[in-house]
Amino acid sequence: MAMWKGSLRLFLSRYLHTTASAQKGPVNTKDVLSKLRKKTGFPFSQCSNALRKHDYDLEKAEAWMRKQAIKEGWAQATKLQNRPMSHGLIGVMEEKNSAVVVEVNCETDIVARNEQFHKLTSRVTSACFEYIKRQPQNKISFTNDQMNALVGPDGEPLKDVVAMAIGNIRENLAVRRAVGLNATGNSYIHHYVHTLSNCPEIYGKCKLGKYGSVVVFKSVFNRDRTDKVVKNLGHQLCLHVVGMKPKTIGSKEDKPCENGDLETRIIFQEFLLDTGKTVGEFLQENNIEIVDFAQFECGEELPREKKTPVDEPDKQEGVANVN
Repeated sequence: MAMWKGSLRLFLSRYLHTTASAQKGPVNTKDVLSKLRKKTGFPFSQCSNALRKHDYDLEKAEAWMRKQAIKEGWAQATKLQNRPMSHGLIGVMEEKNSAVVVEVNCETDIVARNEQFHKLTSRVTSACFEYIKRQPQNKISFTNDQMNALVGPDGEPLKDVVAMAIGNIRENLAVRRAVGLNATGNSYIHHYVHTLSNCPEIYGKCKLGKYGSVVVFKSVFNRDRTDKVVKNLGHQLCLHVVGMKPKTIGSKEDKPCENGDLETRIIFQEFLLDTGKTVGEFLQENNIEIVDFAQFECGEELPREKKTPVDEPDKQEGVANVN
């Protein structure tokens, strides 16, 4: 009797499932497969397998695929974590009074020119930008803890976004560092990104390149400036920062280096766009002061840099080395 009841329950369960599926109408498998491929970016074979596992339910298949991708990504990240990364991209976003500059690294130039890597860099930059624009500080150099707490534009933790990209691209990837700046009061903010061939200048709202800078400056006498003047002054300063790589602003009370080629304070450096004057003299001529700046060159050597590109998820320390 117990066996008969069990068989009956199984029959009814299958009958009701078949009836419910029939009421929904036939599923266009090619259409669902195409939608899943477009949403996830995974190969058709993986999408097809996920759909078959979940009776062509698009939402369930997508959720399962992302969960598997994150799991496989962390395993791949652990496997590849000691492989060196000397390539990548700089991502920069600026809007109103906020800007952020981010470096994301990969192993090869081929991946750096890959659209999936462009999308990853854009997502990381966007997450950092959304964070900085809500902060009261004028400058934030992101720490591992801050990176670990960030959520991407689609609500996924940033560390999982990077892990999933590693699993997809099959190459070691890392968010190396990020700095955000806010312009307050009568300050202005401007950015510059130097692109190379085969690298898109803009991906979404994020500009991508190999070099990037952000400069915050202000008028000395609280003078109103036209947008055109502000943009021109900011552009010149950003170009100088990328080309001359100053480390600090410096003070008028300081003495310049005897060897100008070794000068790292921006106000004492020869102005890149007019070597007949210093940056300090350019600032004085235009009645402006530099408040702060940030400059990244992709792959440049950093002092006291850690070697671990991605922490395992159970360590809860962060996506990458963020200085």
